[in-house]
Parts: sequence; C-alpha cells; structure tokens
Amino acid sequence: MVDTGPRSTGEPATWLLRLLQSAMGDAETALARRLGIGPTDLAAMTHLTFAPEPMGPRELSGRLGITPGATTELVDRLERAGHLERRRDTVDRRRVQLHPSAATLEEVAGSLRPLLRALDAVAAGLDDHDRAVVTRYLGGVLAAYETFAAGTFPEPGPGQ
Repeated sequence: MVDTGPRSTGEPATWLLRLLQSAMGDAETALARRLGIGPTDLAAMTHLTFAPEPMGPRELSGRLGITPGATTELVDRLERAGHLERRRDTVDRRRVQLHPSAATLEEVAGSLRPLLRALDAVAAGLDDHDRAVVTRYLGGVLAAYETFAAGTFPEPGPGQ
C-alpha cells in the first residue's frame, strides 16, 4: 500500500491522483529532456498528437494559452527540429494543419514503451472485476477533468 502522507485530505484515491499528477509531470520533463525540447514544446506536441482533428496554429495557441506570435516561434522551432510538419488543409487550402512527424512519433513511442509496458503489467495484474472498477473510476476522473477544463462545473454555494 502506498503511504498517502500527512498532507492527505479527503479520499485517499484523490490524494494518490495528486501524487500521480506530480509523477506524470516528472515523466513529461524527462521525456522533453530526451527529445531535446522544452516543456511548452512537449505540451504542443502532446496536443497535436492527441487532438481528435488536426489543428492549426490558432487552435494550438488557444490550447497552450500563449500568444499567436509565441505560437509561430514555437511551431517554427519544432519544424526546424523535425518534430512537426505544416500541411495544407485538403478542404480549405488557406488553412495550415500541424502534424507531428513520423520520426518524432516513433521516437516518443520508443521512449514511452518501457513505461507503457509497466502500466500494462499493473493492469494485467488485476482481475476482471477490479479492472472494470478502475476503468470506471478513471473514466469518471477524466470526465471531471474535462468538465473542469471546460469551466462547466456548477459554482459552489455558500459554505461549500
């Protein structure tokens, strides 16, 4: 059992999520260092990799919360380093889409492979019931984060 420490309040699972967030931040810092890029560059690449639709510089600027000028510098830097490619939208040729390069995707996959194997081994160690419980819990956590990011949580009432 993991010691949740004296700072733990509320649900132990919630405290473990906070510790997990910190560990994930450390892992992202290590990955950025291995790729030779900074944390904002890695955040950009993460957004581009996991976006449901290809995004352009304007969408990336909004996701990162940085100015369009800073986004242009970031995109130029990542393109020069071979981490991303600019492509014309096939429907609207005026629009530019940003895509992670195949080489970078392979490099990231190779770097993350040991971690992903370890995570799969943890999940494989669970029986079907426990795996279903964990999956349901993490799905709820994901929904809570998405709701928080969208700003759609109801405002707390007095004393809450």
